[in-house]
Amino acid sequence: MLDFTKDTDWFITPHYFVRKISLLDSAVVSSFIDDYLQYSSSDERILLAEDAGFLGVDKDTNNMILRVGLIDKRNQQLVGIIEIERTQDDSIAQVRSFLNDRHLSSQVIKELLVWVIDHSFYCLYFNQLVMVTDKYCADLVTTLVMLNFSKIEQSTIAVNSLVNSQVASDIYSLHERQWFECDAADVAPLNPDVADQYLQNVVKPYFQTAITKSLYSVIIDFRYQTILCTDQSARSVGLLSSEDAAGTSYKYYARIDLGQWYFGKWYNDKSANVMHRYARKIFRIHQYVFKTGYPASFIDSLPYDRGIRSYLMTLIPVFNETGHVVAIQSLALNYRLAGYHEYIQNLLEQKKAQVDTPQIKLSKREEEVLFLLICGITQEQIAVILEVKRETVASIIRNQLRVKFSLSVAGTKLVVETALSYGFPFSIPESLWRPSVIILEEKLADWLKQYFSVV
Repeated sequence: MLDFTKDTDWFITPHYFVRKISLLDSAVVSSFIDDYLQYSSSDERILLAEDAGFLGVDKDTNNMILRVGLIDKRNQQLVGIIEIERTQDDSIAQVRSFLNDRHLSSQVIKELLVWVIDHSFYCLYFNQLVMVTDKYCADLVTTLVMLNFSKIEQSTIAVNSLVNSQVASDIYSLHERQWFECDAADVAPLNPDVADQYLQNVVKPYFQTAITKSLYSVIIDFRYQTILCTDQSARSVGLLSSEDAAGTSYKYYARIDLGQWYFGKWYNDKSANVMHRYARKIFRIHQYVFKTGYPASFIDSLPYDRGIRSYLMTLIPVFNETGHVVAIQSLALNYRLAGYHEYIQNLLEQKKAQVDTPQIKLSKREEEVLFLLICGITQEQIAVILEVKRETVASIIRNQLRVKFSLSVAGTKLVVETALSYGFPFSIPESLWRPSVIILEEKLADWLKQYFSVV
C-alpha cells in the first residue's frame, strides 16, 4: 500500500503537474525566476531577489508547510511557484503565488488553485486560506473571486511575509465553510476530539462484526479518510485485507502515484485526466454528504482486466449525539448497468461472428454512443458517461447514426437493431475503458452542477 506521507507529484491538467521545489534542479528554478521577473522594474527585481522564500530557501522551517512548482510536462519547464505557510494562527494558512501567466491559461490557473484549496483544507487541515496575490498574473484575481475568495484588508489579518505594494496587489481570503456552501442546519463547529471519541466508542464496535462478512462497505471519517472497511471491499481494489485500506481517501485525487497504483495499466497520458476527475467527483460527493447531512446514491463504473464492473453506491451519513456528521458509511451492490457489463464480458470471452455488411465507418464519438445504446444505456446516462449534453447525444443519433445506417427515422430502437444486424459493435471503444459516475438523485446532481467548474 502507498505511504501517503511520502513525496509525490500531483496532477493538475493533462499538460501540467505539481512537484515540490526541493525536488527540482536549482537551474530550473533560477530559469523560472529570470523569466518571471523579465518585465519587472529593477526595484522589484531587487526586492524579490532579497526574498529568501522566493528563491526556494526556507526562511522559517516551522512556518513553511509546502513549496511546490507547477511544471509544464511538455518541456519540463517551471511556470509557477506556490507557497503554503502557517500564520500566527495555526488554523490559517498564507498562500503566495508566483505564476507566469504568459505561459498559463486561465483554466490551468483555476485547476491549480482548486488543488491548492483542497490540499490546504483537507490534507493540511487549515480552516482558512489567505491568498497574497502578485501583479504579474492578470487572471489570478478573477479566478479567486470565481472560487468564492473575498478581498480583505491587510490590517485585518497578520501575514508572515512583507506584502510590498510594488509586488503584491491585494489579499484574498477563503474559509473552509465558504468553499462549498450548503443549506444544512447552522450548528456549532465540529469538535474533532468529541467526534473521534464517538467513532472509537460507537462506530467502530458497531462495524467490527461486519468486517469478515460478504458485503462491500466502508466507513469514512470526517477527515475524509477510510477508517474501517470489510475485507471484501479491500480485496475489490487489490488490497489484501481491511487493515490495508486504513488512511485511503479520495481527497488524494490528484496524487499521480495513487492513480498509477489504483488503475494500473489503464492509467496513462491519455486517461489520466479522466481518472483524476473521476476521483475528484467522488470526493465532492463525500463532501456533499458531510456538509448537508443527506444520503447520496450513484452508479460507480470501473475498468477491470475482464470488463467494466459497476456498483450501485449508497452513502449514509453517521451522526453523533451533537448532530454532527462524523462519518459516512458506504454500501455497494454489484450493479448491471442495463446489460453493459454482460455485453463487455461476452465481447471479451468470445469472437463475435462477423457478417457481410456494408462498409460503414464511424467516428470515435459515434462508436461510443452506438456501443452504449446497444448495451441498453439511456441517452441521459450516455450524456453523463461521455460528459456531454443530452442534446448532443440525441443529435448524434438523429443526424449522424441515422444517416450512416440509411434510416428514414431516428428511433433509438431502430438504430440499435440495424447496427446489430450489420454486426456492430466489432470491438469495445477504447475510450470507454474508463471510470464513470452516474448520479441518481436530483438534489445531489443539482449540488454538483452548482460547482461544476470545480467538480
